[in-house]
Amino acid sequence: MSARAVAIALIGLLPSCGGPPPPTAYVAEALVAGGSPFHGVHGLRFDDNDTLHAVSVIGQSVFRVDTVTGAVETVVGPREGMADDLAIHPNGTLVWTAIEDGIVYRRTPDGTIAPLMEDRKGVNAVSFSPDNERLFVTLVFYGDALYELDVTGEARPRLVAEDLGGLNAFEIAEDGFIYGPLVFAGQVVRVDPDSGAVTTITDEVEDAGALKLAGDGTAFVLDNGAEALLRVNLTTGDIGMVAELPFGADNLDVRSDGRVFVSLSEVNAIVEVDPRTGDLQYVVDPAPFTSATGLAAVSGNVGDVLYLGDLFGGVKTVDVQTGAIERTPIDIFQPAHVSVRADRLVVVSEVFGVVQLVDRTTFEVLGEWDGFDRPGDAVEAVNGDLIVAETGTGRLLRITGPAESDRRVIVDELAGPTGIAWASEDVVYVTEAEGGRVVRVELASGATSVESTGLEQPEGIAVTDDGAMLVVEVAARRLMRIEPMGGAETVVVTNLPIGFADGPSLFRGVAVGASAVYINSDVENTIYRLTPQ
Repeated sequence: MSARAVAIALIGLLPSCGGPPPPTAYVAEALVAGGSPFHGVHGLRFDDNDTLHAVSVIGQSVFRVDTVTGAVETVVGPREGMADDLAIHPNGTLVWTAIEDGIVYRRTPDGTIAPLMEDRKGVNAVSFSPDNERLFVTLVFYGDALYELDVTGEARPRLVAEDLGGLNAFEIAEDGFIYGPLVFAGQVVRVDPDSGAVTTITDEVEDAGALKLAGDGTAFVLDNGAEALLRVNLTTGDIGMVAELPFGADNLDVRSDGRVFVSLSEVNAIVEVDPRTGDLQYVVDPAPFTSATGLAAVSGNVGDVLYLGDLFGGVKTVDVQTGAIERTPIDIFQPAHVSVRADRLVVVSEVFGVVQLVDRTTFEVLGEWDGFDRPGDAVEAVNGDLIVAETGTGRLLRITGPAESDRRVIVDELAGPTGIAWASEDVVYVTEAEGGRVVRVELASGATSVESTGLEQPEGIAVTDDGAMLVVEVAARRLMRIEPMGGAETVVVTNLPIGFADGPSLFRGVAVGASAVYINSDVENTIYRLTPQ
């Protein structure tokens, strides 16, 4: 395990009200070194000078990547930089898709950024025609459509076709047709950009998600089902293996000299693939985490073990003693929140609105609920009910069974309820990220009282052994200790490396272990351990 010094301020604490006094200071160290500049890496595109660009949805940025040194430079940062894919005009104009915000942006060579399309959540793949006169974009996951856009932004978007089957990363060939994968149909297809007519080239792919032309009547296709880069003949549909890929891939592009580059979103890496031999060489090395989010601590005989939501890397365990990181087999898209009670985990996908109850030993899914509006933290009660902070609606919910009718509103009109911690078996603390408060909620009656107000974007919350609340104030970049029932409020740590941006699935959590406090750093893509002294 590698630890390094950090420039954060450690503040002395006032005595608590009752119980043993809190520590006078904490020593902070990063548990895992090597955080990535990416927060998930997706679309890749070379410009006419063979300079590689990469984009990130959660990182909300467009990057420039040096394929020799691996150095990464931000071109457009949060929030406008959110992108799942991008296209580059020869004059230097960048066009990218902010999938969660539903905006297609254009950045002209003078740096001016303006939307070409708005209010289309799910905008995904984008590409120019070979003559750069036409521009096309698709909706995937939150919709299913193909549009033609006016790169000047003067004409309204033209709907080409709907219900294609999820046309993902595509390109337009010299023959004028669009070639790409249908992620919902399991096909590689040709699409007429004028009529929207679809012709199947092959359905012998498992989970194809991206296609780029090879320039010889074939195309390179990423098939995550086969964990491989394939070459597909666009006339005959014949498929050949190019290379097996070590991690889950997202997108690719081909340099002018035929070199193929693939983004591995599961590990925040970019790899070059030799199309002749299948040999791999990393341009940007794999990172321990793609985007570290909510975490929970379990204390055992040999020390603490953390369960962490890693947005594109799944739910992971971190052995605090050894630094060993393992990915669990829990299958949930973009896990943003994790809580633990006894031998069960509760895992939340904020972006997909899903909550899972999972056996901590076997990782068997014991229950799954969907349809939530931006769920925040979720915890399991002693009787097996789930308590869910539904950030999107301002409600705190109790889930008693599998049916929609088994969801009861405990309290509503909360201002962005996000984090949950147990005050007792039938009382919880809830952070209001938008309201700047910590609220105490009695689960049986729904009665509320305010524990703290005037906080700056409080998110993660945990309770210490002596009953105090530890709250992460994201906008203030600090950790607060709040004594219950109107007790003292004390700054524990300031200048925390948190608050990278606000956006889908970003959550700054805190967990209390047997001998330390743990915070995820969304800025540095790592975990900090605060050890009391």
